Amino acid sequence: MKAQPKVQTACDITIGVDHGSLRLQFPSRHSPLWEALDGKPLKGKPKYLPLGRHGYKDNPEDWKRATQIAIAMEADLDHPEWEKLFDPTLAKYGIGGGKYAKLADVLQSGKKQPLKRLRLK
Repeated sequence: MKAQPKVQTACDITIGVDHGSLRLQFPSRHSPLWEALDGKPLKGKPKYLPLGRHGYKDNPEDWKRATQIAIAMEADLDHPEWEKLFDPTLAKYGIGGGKYAKLADVLQSGKKQPLKRLRLK
């Protein structure tokens, strides 16, 4: 018998488990943002953001922390002034680092600002 997946319904960004680590899955309405940040099309596939490298494992405490991150990210992304609120480096959500941390330099230098033209709603 398969184990029932844990369901988190506080927002549309869902939390899942991949090899014992948590990950965020973003709804398709956020695909344009992630395509701009990643520099490649998702081709209809969902965007997953792995949290395992930040120490988020499949346990109740980390599920609670991941849920808080998902709620905060969705609140920022769904806000009318999301460009000002959303942190593309992810540092605001406590999961910064890696390739998205490099965006801070690009965005602050003014050379490239891929987020200004996107419409998420």
